[in-house]
Amino acid sequence: MPKPQGTQTDWDQRIPRRAWMLGSLFGTVGLVAPGWCSTPLESTAADLAPIFARAKKAKLGEFRFNESKEKHYVGIGDAPADFRAEAVSICESLAKVYRDYFEMKNFKVGIPESRLIVIILKDKDSYKAFVGDMAGADAGAEVGGHYDIEANQFVVFDSQHNDNRRAASSRVNTFTLVHEAIHQLTYNTGLLERQGDVPVAISEGLATFGELWQHTNRRSTLGVKNSARLAAFSQPDGRDAWIPLEEILTKDDLFEDPDTAQVAYAESWVLVHYFMKTTPSKLTKFRDYLDAIRKRRDPSHRLEDARAHLGDLARLDKELKKYRHKQIQP
Repeated sequence: MPKPQGTQTDWDQRIPRRAWMLGSLFGTVGLVAPGWCSTPLESTAADLAPIFARAKKAKLGEFRFNESKEKHYVGIGDAPADFRAEAVSICESLAKVYRDYFEMKNFKVGIPESRLIVIILKDKDSYKAFVGDMAGADAGAEVGGHYDIEANQFVVFDSQHNDNRRAASSRVNTFTLVHEAIHQLTYNTGLLERQGDVPVAISEGLATFGELWQHTNRRSTLGVKNSARLAAFSQPDGRDAWIPLEEILTKDDLFEDPDTAQVAYAESWVLVHYFMKTTPSKLTKFRDYLDAIRKRRDPSHRLEDARAHLGDLARLDKELKKYRHKQIQP
């Protein structure tokens, strides 16, 4: 869940609450425009040093690093070279699609000055040793890694390292990787403000909006119908699950409660998809809304900002329900 950026010491003291997700470890980040940077590898040395130190402390094997062909990412870890290269390649391809898509929609998307760093480990044992025995480590180990917005760090591992029959491309958990990589891009390109107050419904809505992107399909893009998320609205007892809009914008813990999390994620997708994909006027409202919340540092203005830029929330809540039904229909 989004919180202000922590320090390296903070990260050493705890594993993130959202340890069941993936993402990217970015170094010291600023924004430049208009193109992706290709600074010398030496510029990332200060960011890599604590990673090497952490690996040494965990008594892991030699950490190697590789650059992506486009030199926008650096992968570092003890994973096999093919797996490191595949994970970095996916991040690289996604970053280009992300940038092109949001620029096409007239969002102001900046570019991180430093290369983006991904920690890529060979297996679950390396992962557990690297992150330690802190709360949440087991959850991250079960899904292939974790992302923490507070420390801005991404650790991923090869969950099928021992299956030599499978190529690296089939061993990467791309669904989780893409979801969390989008989080990292939104918070490091200026779309969202890492130091600010962002409703989890917005950050998760943007991530679920693009999580079905497929790196193996050149025509794949962001914003396709997310049937897997929509399925959460159908309850076993026939009830129509829905969280009032005002609640989902203000109660971030809905995304952590097992009883409401899946519906919250689904509804966040509906919210963002509605504004991104329906009409130019709604897209403009959403751009203006993101501009407004970028300066916020506490949640006291959440409903005020939503009403000012997205419209009457009671009416919008009804519109979103209708839009949800439309998306569920074949």
